[in-house]
Amino acid sequence: MGETPISSVDFQQIENNSVSVGGSVDQYQNGETSYHHHDMSWRWVGGPTGDWSNSENWALFDSAGHVVDTSTTGSPAIPQSQQNADVNVGASGNSTSPVTIVANAPIYNQFRSLSVWQSGTLKITAQGSNGTHGNVFAVAGFENDGTIIVDTPSRVDFGGVTMNRDNGTITIMNNHGNVIFDDGNLNSSGTVNLINASLGNAGQPVWVSGTVNLQNNSSIFLNSGYGATLNVDPATVNTIYMQDNGFLNTGIDGTNNQTAVINGVSENTRFGIAGLNTAPTSATYTANQDGSYTLQITMANGSNLTYNALHMAEGYTPPAKLTIVQDSATSGWDIEDTSSIGGTGGHYTDNSLHQQMTAVATNATNAGGDTSQYISTPESFHQHDMSWQWTGANSSDWNDFKNWTLLDSNGHVVDTSNTDYWTDNPIPQSQQNADVNIGVMDSTAAPSIVVDNVADYNQIRSLSIWQSGVLKITAQAGSGYVGNVFATAGFENSGSIIIDTPSNVELGGVTMNRESGTITIMNNQGNVTLDNGALNNGGTLNLINASLGTVDKPVWVQGGTINMAKNSTLFAQPGISYSSAVTINVDPTTVNTVYINDSGDKANAGNVVLNGVSQNTIFGIANLTAKPVSAVYTPNSDDTSYTLTVKLTNGQTVTYGSITPAAGYVPSTTKIVEDPSNHGWLIEDGNFTACFLSGSMIRTPNGDVAIENISLGTQISVFDWKNNREVTRSVVWVAKAHTTARSSVPVDEAGYPVRVLKNAISDGVPYKDMLITPEHCLFFEERFVPVRMLVNGRSIFYDTSITSYDYYHVETEEHSVITADGMLTESYLDTGNRSSFRQEGAVAALRAIGTRNWEEDAAAPLCVARNVVEPLFHALEARESVVEGCQMPTSVPVMTREANLHLIMSNGAVIRPIRYDNGAYSFMLPAGVDAVRIVSRTSRPSDVIGPFVDDRRALGVSVSTIRFIGSTVQRRITTHLTAAQDGWYESNSQNAPVWTDGNALLPLSAQTQSKMGMLIITVHAAEAYRVEPELTAQAMALSA
Repeated sequence: MGETPISSVDFQQIENNSVSVGGSVDQYQNGETSYHHHDMSWRWVGGPTGDWSNSENWALFDSAGHVVDTSTTGSPAIPQSQQNADVNVGASGNSTSPVTIVANAPIYNQFRSLSVWQSGTLKITAQGSNGTHGNVFAVAGFENDGTIIVDTPSRVDFGGVTMNRDNGTITIMNNHGNVIFDDGNLNSSGTVNLINASLGNAGQPVWVSGTVNLQNNSSIFLNSGYGATLNVDPATVNTIYMQDNGFLNTGIDGTNNQTAVINGVSENTRFGIAGLNTAPTSATYTANQDGSYTLQITMANGSNLTYNALHMAEGYTPPAKLTIVQDSATSGWDIEDTSSIGGTGGHYTDNSLHQQMTAVATNATNAGGDTSQYISTPESFHQHDMSWQWTGANSSDWNDFKNWTLLDSNGHVVDTSNTDYWTDNPIPQSQQNADVNIGVMDSTAAPSIVVDNVADYNQIRSLSIWQSGVLKITAQAGSGYVGNVFATAGFENSGSIIIDTPSNVELGGVTMNRESGTITIMNNQGNVTLDNGALNNGGTLNLINASLGTVDKPVWVQGGTINMAKNSTLFAQPGISYSSAVTINVDPTTVNTVYINDSGDKANAGNVVLNGVSQNTIFGIANLTAKPVSAVYTPNSDDTSYTLTVKLTNGQTVTYGSITPAAGYVPSTTKIVEDPSNHGWLIEDGNFTACFLSGSMIRTPNGDVAIENISLGTQISVFDWKNNREVTRSVVWVAKAHTTARSSVPVDEAGYPVRVLKNAISDGVPYKDMLITPEHCLFFEERFVPVRMLVNGRSIFYDTSITSYDYYHVETEEHSVITADGMLTESYLDTGNRSSFRQEGAVAALRAIGTRNWEEDAAAPLCVARNVVEPLFHALEARESVVEGCQMPTSVPVMTREANLHLIMSNGAVIRPIRYDNGAYSFMLPAGVDAVRIVSRTSRPSDVIGPFVDDRRALGVSVSTIRFIGSTVQRRITTHLTAAQDGWYESNSQNAPVWTDGNALLPLSAQTQSKMGMLIITVHAAEAYRVEPELTAQAMALSA
C-alpha cells in the first residue's frame, strides 16, 4: 500500500472553539418558558365531517372577530400556515351539532394552541413516510372538552400546556410511545383510552390523573406515587409500569404505596417495573376486607412496592405468588400470573368491562370513516409574514427581548411593547409565524454570537444563520420535561450552529447547511431531530461526544463533511448520499462508530469516503434480519484506501467502499461483536490493545517514572529473562489514546480497565494498584499471559467505575519485558494499531518501525492454554486473604444446566418440547412451517468455567442430529450444515455436532414439504448456563 496521508483535521481545536463560544452560560437566562398568547384564531366552517388539510373548511379571525384574508399566509390556508393562532374544533355545549375533523396529512409545523369543545372530535391519522423523524401533528398546548383520537404509529406532540377536562376523552390507538406531552404531564379529569398503544416509555414516564382504560396489548409508564383510576381489559394482555422517579428505592423496610385504583385485573394483567437499580425478588397477593387485593413486590434492597386497591375481574382468583420475568425491552421486570389457565381471555367475552372497551375501540376506529377520502400528502409551511432581526450586542442572550427587532413584510419595525397584545418578553418564540435572522451575509463582519440557554417548546417558523452569525443552544430540560428545548420548522445555515445540550432539539424538515456553514453537536446522544431524516449538507457537521440519528431513525446526510470525535456515533441510512460525496473524518485517537441501518439486508455506504480510520473506529450495522459472519478488508486499486465487506448468513453483503486508514494503521483482522442495545452488530479491529493507564510507574535506571512523563530516548529497565539479567533500552515511541467503555456488551469486551490490587501477584507485586487494559500481558515463568484470563473478581477485577480514560503505550526498539508498578509486563508491540494514538506534551514523535507479530517478534511466547493459565489463576485467587481491598461480588451468579430449548416460528409463536429423552427434544410442528429458530439459553465458557478458558463465544446448544417424522416422510434435516446459516458456528467436520449461538435459523420447507410432523433435535447442552444475578431460578419465568 502507498503512504497514507495524515488527517489535517484538528479535532481538539474544533472542540475548544465550540466550548469557548459565548463564554460561561452562567451569564445567560435559564429555566423554561412557553408562549400561548395568540393574536388570531382558526375556526371550523366545514361540514359535520371533514378534512383538516382542506382550506375550505377553515376561516381565520383576528382578535376583534373579523375574518382575516389568508391569501398571504401560505397554501393551503390551514392552521399550520399561521402558527400564532388558536385552533377551535366544535363548539361549547352538548346541544350543538357534532363535528368530526380528520387530520390525515403529516405536517411538522407546530401551531400555538388547540381547543376541542364538547361537540368536537379531532382524529389524527397522519403517518410519516419511511425516514420521517419529526411530528406528523404538533401543538404547543391544548384543552379538550370533546374527543381527540390518535390513530397513527407516528409521533404526535401535544405540547406542554395540557388539559383534558371532565368531558374530555383522549383515545390513543396503534401507537407505542410516540404521543408526547412536553413536560411529561397530562392534567386530566377526563378519560384516556389506550388501544394497542403505549403512553410514556421506560425513560420518560408520565403523570396522568383521571381515568385510564387499557386494552389490546397496551402499556402505560407511570411516575411512582401518582393516583388515578385504571381499568384494564381482562381479556387482553396489558401492562402497568411503575417508573422510579425518586419515590422508590427507599431501602430496607421502606414501603412505597401506590394509590391508583385498578379494575379488571386478570391473568392477562402485568405489572411492570422500570428504571430501578435493584431487582424484585418476590410478588405476593393478599386479599383485603372489601374484596379487593393488595399486591406487594419486594425488592432485593429490602424496599417494597405496594398496590393497595386491585379489583379482580369477575371469575378470576389470583394466585398467592406471581412470577418475575425479565423485560429486556425496558431493562426492567414484569410481574405476571403464569399459573392460571385461560390466558387467551376467551372466558371474559361476557365481562362488562371488556364489552365496554370493545365498543370504545369500534367507535374510535369508525370515527371519520375511511381515511382514503382525506388528503394524505405531507405539507410544510415556511412562508412568513414577519421577520425577527438580531440587533443586540456581538455576544448576548437569545432570551433578552432588547436584542431583537421585529419587522413586518415591508421591512417596517413592529411595535412589540404592548403587553396586552404581546408578552412582556417579545422574543422569536412569542411570534412564531416569522423568520429569525442572525448575522449578515458578510464573512468579514464581526460575528454575532447568540446563546439560547432557556428551554422553550414553542416552535419558530424558520431560522437563517448568515455568514457572521453564530447560534449556540445550551438550554437543558428540567426533570420530567420531554419536549424540545429549541425547535424550528426549518433552517438555512451559512454561519455556525452549536448544540451543546443533552436535551431534545428540533431542526425541522427543511434543512440546509450551506458551503460556509458549520453545525456542531456536542454532548447529545440522538436527541437532535431532522424532521424528514435528512440533512442537505454542503458544509461541515461536527459530532463531539454526540450521536446523530438513532437505530430506529437513521439519517440521510447529503454531501459535505462530517467530523467525528470523542465517542460519537452516526446512524446513517444506506447510500448516505444521493449524489454529492460525503467525507467522514474520524478522530483516530478516540472511539467513534459509523452505523449503516438497512432492513433489506443489503447496504452500500454509497458515495462516502471515510478518513482517519484506526483501531478505535467501529463500524455498526443494524436492522438486519441476518447475522454477519465475516468482515474483510481488501485494498483498493488506489493503493491507499480499502473496502470493508461484511457478509451475512443469508448471502447478502454490507459494503463500505472507500476507507482510508490513519497514518501507520494497517487494517487486518476484524472482530464481530453483538450490540443488543441497537439490535445489531459492531465490526471492530481484531488486534487487541495492550496499554497502561495514567499513573503507571515504569522502571528506569534512575528510578520509577510515570508513563505520561516518559519521552523519546528515555532509558528504561528491561528484563532479559533468557540470561536472567536486567539491561537498559531506549524508548523509541510513547503515545496516548482515549477510550470510553460500552456498558451494552459483556464486561470483558466493554473496554473497562483491569485493576490488579497491590500485592495481588505476590508480596510487593505490584507495589501499588496496577491499571491496565484487558489484553495487556503480565510475565510469568517465561510466558506472557493476558490479564483478562486472570480476573478473579476479587484481587484482580474490571474496574467499572472508570468509564472513560486515557491510556499509553511505551515502545522499545525490540519488544521487551519491562517493569510497571513493580510487576513484569510487556512493552508495546505494534501489530498494526499505531495510528490509534496521538502525541502530545512530553510524548515522543512517531517512529514507525513497521508492523510486527507475536509469532516472530515477541519478547516471550504468548500463552492462553488452559492447562497453564488455570493453575496460575487459582494460585492468585488463593492470595485473597493477604490482599487488602479485595472486592466482594455483589451477588453469586445463579447457574443452571437447563437450556430452556424451544422453537420460535416466523410469526413469533413459541413451540415447546412435548417430550425429552436423553438429549432428544421432540417438537410438534404444525403444517405450513417453512423455518423455525432454535432458541435456548446461552453461556460463554469464559464465564461459566472461568476466564482462564480462552473461549468467549456465546454458546447455546450443540446439535448432533435433527430428524423430521411426518405421516408420509421421515428424513434427517441437514439444512444447517450445507451452507452458512444465521445463528450457527462453524463445525470441524460434516458429521460433527454444531453449536448454536442461542438463536439459530433452521430452514425446513424443502425437507419437510411444509407438512405437520414431529421435529426431533438431539443436543448436548453447555456445561452450565448463567442466570441473571439478581433473580433466582425459581423467581424467573423463561420465555421467548
